[in-house]
Amino acid sequence: TDRFILRQGLVMEVGCGKGEFLKLICNYAGARGLGYDTSCDEDTTCQQNQVRFFKRYATSGDVIGKVDAVICRHVVEHVSMIGSFMRLIADISTKGDSRVVYVETPAWEWIVENVAFWDVFYEHCNYFSMPTLRHLAMLAGMEVLDHRRIFGGQYQALELRRAWNLHTPLAPGVTKGAALSDFAGCITAARKRLKAQLIAAGAAKGWAIWGAGAKGASLSTAFPELPPRLVVDSNPAKQGSYIPGSNIPVIAPDDFRIGSVSVIVIANPNYSIEISATMALHGHKPQLLII
Repeated sequence: TDRFILRQGLVMEVGCGKGEFLKLICNYAGARGLGYDTSCDEDTTCQQNQVRFFKRYATSGDVIGKVDAVICRHVVEHVSMIGSFMRLIADISTKGDSRVVYVETPAWEWIVENVAFWDVFYEHCNYFSMPTLRHLAMLAGMEVLDHRRIFGGQYQALELRRAWNLHTPLAPGVTKGAALSDFAGCITAARKRLKAQLIAAGAAKGWAIWGAGAKGASLSTAFPELPPRLVVDSNPAKQGSYIPGSNIPVIAPDDFRIGSVSVIVIANPNYSIEISATMALHGHKPQLLII
């Protein structure tokens, strides 16, 4: 926020979800915020954070003055007409004379490197290698300020601004080690390897997954012959529900049923320390399998 001088400025988030990130960054920077998402509960104003939310898609017509930053986190992987959407982001940035456009999305390279087949699911109609995402941004008329992998390499963060010297960028091609064929060719072996790890850890007596998000939901259907008994999630909004298309219950970390499983799979290693601490707090002792 300091690098782009967002203090006391206006931040616009396209695809803000429930708005938690926008409220967080506006509170940190002392900035005002505008959030747009069809999943918002309703059009609301959060006075404490000076943030307004709109339950609809954003358009360039929503920009009526200076917009210091445009944020788009974990949205582009869900958008089918990605070229048009990137041009919309560029138009919003141009009209608001923005200092920066921030785009965040999964890094295809990490999925291939880890053969993370549970990270491919129907909600995502796009997966971008880093050169591909950068190329799309440039085609939309934006200049790349910075491009890096974050969150343990799982995501890619792209910082952009409107480019005034437009030229058609060269197609990036496929980078070494990021080919879809490489990934597809390793999936069968990766499934067998993970199943062997589960069985060796005692999964036949019952196993669980920590996290009812997309990774956990995808992983829960990976072994129909050896389905998980439970999915554990610390989010109260998910507890008491079931994994879609299954009878696998989602339970809280303090649920006594955790004692009925021999192993819990952690689908995202970034949370392993936090999960281990939570398990110890509640006295649970199943083996943790970090994948």
